[in-house]
Amino acid sequence: MAGNFYIELNLDGLKSGVERLTRLTRLKSGEAVEKIANEVLRLSQGEVPLDTGALQSSGHVEKGDNEQERLVGYNKVYASRLHENPQYNFKNGRKGKYLEDPLKNNLNIFKNIYTNLVGDIFK
Repeated sequence: MAGNFYIELNLDGLKSGVERLTRLTRLKSGEAVEKIANEVLRLSQGEVPLDTGALQSSGHVEKGDNEQERLVGYNKVYASRLHENPQYNFKNGRKGKYLEDPLKNNLNIFKNIYTNLVGDIFK
């Protein structure tokens, strides 16, 4: 004679664990993005065209629409023109693409920064 067999699962612990993991991932992801954005700005400071220093001193990092987004830029009306015209005759190692190149040339470093900070959650 066959009987009924029941298992009761309480998933409250799993649910709270997933919620905690989600919060920590967002937090660490935001920290990693902030660190990377500041490093892009730091690296770009050595490449941004330099005449009076006004463009260089306008460099900044600001928060985007969410915790995982940062905007890195320079606040002068001529900033994008200089950035997008690397053929200009810049002096003293300064150049166009002063934001794009530091980002592209350091992707592996930035990937490691992100992976290490976010990966700490699982240690």
